[in-house]
Amino acid sequence: MEYPKVKDFSSLIDRSELSLWRYKSLIPFSKGKISLGEGLTPLIHHREEGVELYFKLEYVSPTGSFKDRGATVEVSRAKSIGVRRIVEDSSGNAGLAYSAYSAFAGIKARVYVPRDAPTAKRMLMKMCGTEVVECETREEAAQRAISELDEGDLYIGHTWNPFFLEGTKTVAYELYEHGIIGFDSIVIPVSAGTLLLGFYKGFKDLMNMGFIDRLPRLYAVQAGGVTPIYEDLRGEKWKGEEGTLADGLRIKDPPRRKMIVNAIKESNGSVVVVGNTEIVESMKHLYKMGLTVEPTSATAYAAYRRLRREAGLRVLIPLTGTGMKTLDKLIHLK
Repeated sequence: MEYPKVKDFSSLIDRSELSLWRYKSLIPFSKGKISLGEGLTPLIHHREEGVELYFKLEYVSPTGSFKDRGATVEVSRAKSIGVRRIVEDSSGNAGLAYSAYSAFAGIKARVYVPRDAPTAKRMLMKMCGTEVVECETREEAAQRAISELDEGDLYIGHTWNPFFLEGTKTVAYELYEHGIIGFDSIVIPVSAGTLLLGFYKGFKDLMNMGFIDRLPRLYAVQAGGVTPIYEDLRGEKWKGEEGTLADGLRIKDPPRRKMIVNAIKESNGSVVVVGNTEIVESMKHLYKMGLTVEPTSATAYAAYRRLRREAGLRVLIPLTGTGMKTLDKLIHLK
């Protein structure tokens, strides 16, 4: 899109909007918004061994994850073009986000999920009126979502749809609006890469408008056993403990794979792989700080603990999803 030529970022903000739609002048599509008040999530400061850590609490979003940022834009577009039913494949959080926003918009939804997706996520989708189709694997869910489309269905596909990134990029705008900038690095869980690419896109927008002059280093975090970004960046297969607790990091071949790798390289970042042992340890630390996250979110803190010497003195960690939707996993942890 063409960037506005303004000297003051505040002139681009609609302060009457108490959601990410306050940045609608920077979102290509903003007609007839379907909003549940997403965005403007809390930012918590924590000093640890001389490092200024900032936790962006995306898990307090309306449906408990950052996926609400993309869902509000996607469902708004679907509603405006008269879609009667959206179709999606998801390991949980995106499916619930689309379920809630579709219900609010009066649009039907069908979501394909792997059979072992967290019970609460599947139940909440159904309670929103979504038709939930259980599949054997995450890959089968993606394949069936496309192959079983009916006339009038819209496959909304957050893993590749460009409108989703128009929502996730607003996390960078929020940080800039509130003067919280100058991070050395950002440590982000990556599966489809929609949050990492959102940070990248948002900060690139701010650079193109002349408000900042550099990208923070972007560190992708993957769970052991599903490591396509690691393999692309390192040129080798990953060997180590599996990270099966991170149910949100399961996409083996993300559609934007090259974009993710290029964004990491341009920012001089890297990739870290963590396993279940590190995830559990990091969850315990986060909960003792009062941060009630799901295992997928804990991967970012686990990776940071590995990166302490290179991540810098000012680090941002987005906490992507709430632990309230993964109690069936947490109940077995001590």
